[in-house]
Amino acid sequence: MLGVLGWVLYCRRNRARIVALTFTIVLAVMEVSSVALLTGSMLGQIRLTTVTPFRDFTQVVASRVVVPTSIAAEVASRRQTRLMIPLIPEVIRVNTLVGPGTRNVFAVPAELMPWFLRRLGEQLQSGHLPRSGAAEIALPEQVMRSRRLRVGQWVGQQVQPTEWLPGRFRIVGVLSGRLACGVAPYEAMRAVTPLRDVPGTAAYGVFARPGQLHALDGYLDTLPLSKVRVYTHAAEAQQFRSEVRLLNWLIWSINLVTVGVLSLAMGLLNNLYYIQRMEEYGILSAMGYTHGLLVRRALVEVAAVTAVAWATGIGMTCALSAALERFVFGPHGIHLPQLDAHDVLATLPIPLCIGTFTVLTVLRRLIRLDPVAVVERRD
Repeated sequence: MLGVLGWVLYCRRNRARIVALTFTIVLAVMEVSSVALLTGSMLGQIRLTTVTPFRDFTQVVASRVVVPTSIAAEVASRRQTRLMIPLIPEVIRVNTLVGPGTRNVFAVPAELMPWFLRRLGEQLQSGHLPRSGAAEIALPEQVMRSRRLRVGQWVGQQVQPTEWLPGRFRIVGVLSGRLACGVAPYEAMRAVTPLRDVPGTAAYGVFARPGQLHALDGYLDTLPLSKVRVYTHAAEAQQFRSEVRLLNWLIWSINLVTVGVLSLAMGLLNNLYYIQRMEEYGILSAMGYTHGLLVRRALVEVAAVTAVAWATGIGMTCALSAALERFVFGPHGIHLPQLDAHDVLATLPIPLCIGTFTVLTVLRRLIRLDPVAVVERRD
């Protein structure tokens, strides 16, 4: 396959055809992988806010106004419970790839804030943590860069009416970590929400002892919905998958149509190229090459071209996403992840479909090849 009659020599002598085929496949791979990358990034950012926090703690929120003291005492006394702290979950606006998004801001007692951040995998990068009772806030680096904020500035609805964070808080610290959340003093946040005039606690963060999270969540799921709403990781992950299932089907249906049309077009184009080469195959058959060997030669040619084009497309997508992350999105605080195994697997139908369709379109012609008719130009 690498000799005088091999596919490498054919590629060298037919650069225009090979480049056209390769370029088309590269563009298709880049299109599908980019859609997978951007979709994964968008869904990942949503998951970061709605699901990921509950890997570290379970949130118990009052169904009406406040959590009944009897339920709070019962949860706190469970042997699976390590710590139960009052909190107020809020969100702050952030810019994403698809427009405005949110990041969590948890208002917790100031004395528990360092422990709370360590448990969530967050750390103070600069500045200091908010002080008890002060209208201060520490925001994740991603929000700071996205909103072009600086330590010392103020955020909240009283500063910008379109903001989703209530009140008016001065930024005193920058956080970094996997959850990209902010923190504020519980007392200060309570003072700018409707809870300020209501005795009691509207929400708790329940932290389980090591290895007891599943058992604790199982118990919390039995609490009456008429009194509290429980946010566990398993339940929120299931709801997230249910909500994005239709979006995933829509996106991948479009991708499948793209792959199908491309495979058809590439197969027909390859078929035309092979028709033009029937004299070559007829001469090879007359020289003693079996039909099986000719079919194998065609298979190797198709597999080599599609494999090289697919690998090139993956490589160019990685390079493009890295460049966009560094020079376009990164400076604005928007994270663009690199391709992962799921994104790469999503592109595999392209070379497989193109190769399969191409082989099927030329296989029958090669099997029925009559070398004498070809040499005598009767076929």
